[in-house]
Amino acid sequence: MRYITATQVFSGKEFLPINTILVLNDNGLITDITTKETIESSNIEHFEGIICPGFINTHCHLELSHLKNLIKQHTGIVDFGLTVMKHRNDFSTELQQEAMHLADQEMQIQGIVAVGDISNTNDSIKTKQQSNIYYHTFVELIGLNPERANIVFDTGKQLLLEYSKAQLSVSLAPHAPYSASLELIKKITDNCLLLNKPTSIHNQESKAENEFFNSKTGDYLRLYETIKIPVDYFKPTQKSSMQSVISAFNNQVRTLLVHNTFTNQNDLEIAKSVHSELYWCLCPHANLYIENTLPDIELLISNNCRLTLGTDSLASNTNLSIIEEINCILKHQPSTSIEILLNAATYNGAKFLGIESEFGLIEKNRKGGINLIKGNLGNYCVEKLA
Repeated sequence: MRYITATQVFSGKEFLPINTILVLNDNGLITDITTKETIESSNIEHFEGIICPGFINTHCHLELSHLKNLIKQHTGIVDFGLTVMKHRNDFSTELQQEAMHLADQEMQIQGIVAVGDISNTNDSIKTKQQSNIYYHTFVELIGLNPERANIVFDTGKQLLLEYSKAQLSVSLAPHAPYSASLELIKKITDNCLLLNKPTSIHNQESKAENEFFNSKTGDYLRLYETIKIPVDYFKPTQKSSMQSVISAFNNQVRTLLVHNTFTNQNDLEIAKSVHSELYWCLCPHANLYIENTLPDIELLISNNCRLTLGTDSLASNTNLSIIEEINCILKHQPSTSIEILLNAATYNGAKFLGIESEFGLIEKNRKGGINLIKGNLGNYCVEKLA
């Protein structure tokens, strides 16, 4: 048995009393949570730092791991997307598999125990089957033309079946408002309700996204022209992208809005008025990498948004580390509460993925990973204790 404590112990929801002791068996299972007074002091391992549950990375693209260091920073979302499409298949299957394996190993070292991963193919199945990380795969569907909704949806269901047969948790997800029709979003999220699974969508990652919906102007027109996808049927809504699509989601399905870089107060009020199961994912390093800007995190917090954290992909990040995402936020917006960020990194992510009975909390009879956060505010590092 191990008896461990630290300067602070964060349960996933709150900081526990300073004399809290975690009792772990040899398999990392928490068999008891007690106080210093009940344990012989010489048996207690005391660490400097914060003990917390294993991290939940709610937004990753494991399939893009082989694109690390390939795409220039600060190009904007359109040129970033075009570069991904251009180079995604330039590498051998063996190299792509090795890159995914290394990315998975990196996340384990960084104390990540569960991941919500975006997939467009079956390429990541092998890595996920062999990993100690719990993966939930979001099979991402793209189809802005409403006339193609049925075809795209049926194709997605075939890929969903592949992941299910591989005994991996999986559900469908629309890519983004500018790439998924209302008809497709509705079909996807109705299917998620049927399976009792969450969904996810990239939201307001760029200013151009809102411009396209509001007035059918901006840089996305260049994207569609470059990839030769006609959008003559699309009519501007004179609203933001979020306001234009939020009603198409089944509001009983846990839904992750990812990035939210250009989300404003009006967007938040409208979204929350029609959908009570929203979660808001922050991927600050990717936001800086692509658009060189960050969401207004204090705005999200002041509106009581349920926050989670994600790393995005190695195409848009230099590493896959939740603690580095926390550092990034604290460096740029230092007034942000560390308690809120740790809650986002643990319990909220687990709750969104529907795995809160196993992960995201320090409780008796749980085995969801134990991390030790060391260092100073904004310059933290993480060590796995169990």
